[in-house]
Amino acid sequence: MTPGFVMSDLYAVLGVKRSADATEIKSAYRRLARQYHPDVNPDPLAAKKFAMLNEAYHVLSDPTRRTWYDRTGSLQGVNLVSNSSQMSVASMRAARRAYYQARADRIVNEWLERERVETQARGKAVYTTVTLFLSTFIIAMTKPNLLETANLFWRVALLVLFTVGVWHMVTSLKQHFDYYTYHPSPRERQKGLVPRQRFKRGVAWAFVIGGYLVSFGAGILIDNLTNISTELFLNTSLNDALFGVILFPPIAVLIVDTLYRINLRFEGV
Repeated sequence: MTPGFVMSDLYAVLGVKRSADATEIKSAYRRLARQYHPDVNPDPLAAKKFAMLNEAYHVLSDPTRRTWYDRTGSLQGVNLVSNSSQMSVASMRAARRAYYQARADRIVNEWLERERVETQARGKAVYTTVTLFLSTFIIAMTKPNLLETANLFWRVALLVLFTVGVWHMVTSLKQHFDYYTYHPSPRERQKGLVPRQRFKRGVAWAFVIGGYLVSFGAGILIDNLTNISTELFLNTSLNDALFGVILFPPIAVLIVDTLYRINLRFEGV
C-alpha cells in the first residue's frame, strides 16, 4: 500500500491533523479525490485509494462518527452509532413536529371556542332586542285589551308571566351590557385606553330605549293610518296601547328567549 494511506489512521489518509476542522477535512478530501479518481488517474490502485478516501471522509465529516473513531480508534460499530444518532435526531424532529401541531390545534380550538361563545352571545342579544322592539310595535299597532276580557285565571297567569318576563328581560339586558359595553372611567378617558368591550354603556341604553320608543311610535302611526286595532278589538284607545307595550313585550321576550335556549340544548351547544 502506498505510504500515507494506512486505513487505521483516517487522518493520515486525508493528510490532515487530528485537530483539523470540517472545512479542512472537506478541502483535503476534494483535493485528493480529484487526484485519485479512477476516471482521471490511470494508476491500477487509484480505485482502491479513492475508496479509502471516501471511507475516511465519510467518518470524519460526521461529528458523531468522528467522535466515536477518536475515542475508540476503530471503525467497528461507527455506522451503528451514526444510525442511532440519526434515529435520535429523527425522534426529536418528530416530537418537535408533534408539539407544534398540538400547539396549532390548541390555538384553532381556542379560536373556535371564542367564536362559538361570540356567536351565542350575539344570538341572545339579537333575539332579546328584536323581540322587544317587534312585540312593542305589534302591541302599539293592535292595542289589544286582552286583560279586560280575560277571566281571573288568565289575568293572574298574565301577571305572573309579566313579573317573570320583567325579571328575565332585565337579567338578559344586564348580561348583554356586561358583555358588549363598558363604563369609561376617568383613567381610561385620560390615557385613551380602549377596553375589550366595543360600546359605551350610555350608547347601549340609548339604543334600547330609542328602539323601544321608535317601535311604539311606528305602531301607533301604522294603526292611525290603517285602523287595524279597531278592526281587531273594536273599542281601543291610546291607554290600551300604553298598557299593552308595558305588559306584553317582557312576556314575548321571555317566550322567545326560552325557545332559543331550548333550541341550543337540542343543538348541543
